[in-house]
Amino acid sequence: MSIIKTAASSTPTLTVSTDDEKEQWIQILTAAANYHWDMSGQFEPEIKTSDESSDMEKVAKVHRGWARAIQEAVQLIRFWKTDKEEEE
Repeated sequence: MSIIKTAASSTPTLTVSTDDEKEQWIQILTAAANYHWDMSGQFEPEIKTSDESSDMEKVAKVHRGWARAIQEAVQLIRFWKTDKEEEE
């Protein structure tokens, strides 16, 4: 079982006991990453500034950053072991 606890509080945890639970997290987070990729495209202006300083470019950049961060979280989840894997 994989358990993640936050440093601020010992109460919040994320537990993955089965491969199905692990797959569900991957699907949910992949959908969230895809949403942010789509949003970054919607905010990307047709005419860009040389230093990417327009508000639209900043919003698009933030959405791309969130999408990348979520994708990295998905990659970490792929490494998690479930109860079944730990018993073997």
